[in-house]
Amino acid sequence: MSNRDFAHRLQMKFGLSYTEPTDFQISQIIADVLRIVNQQGRQPTLAEWTRIVGSYCRSIGTHARMGVDNTDLNLLLQLAIQSGK
Repeated sequence: MSNRDFAHRLQMKFGLSYTEPTDFQISQIIADVLRIVNQQGRQPTLAEWTRIVGSYCRSIGTHARMGVDNTDLNLLLQLAIQSGK
């Protein structure tokens, strides 16, 4: 999956604006997520995802999307790991 697909899923899950995350923000988010996975051997919690995304994306929680949010943290983790390789 591409950075744009990952960005869209982050937008849906965390209420980000349409201009975030940028490619740079995505790379920083992925690095932080992989740091937790590699150093602690576990998946990040929702609170950790929120902290990580919020530390790079100022628009967190500012936009609501209509419809059902089918974004899953496990899928986001898989995309981050795949993009980090």
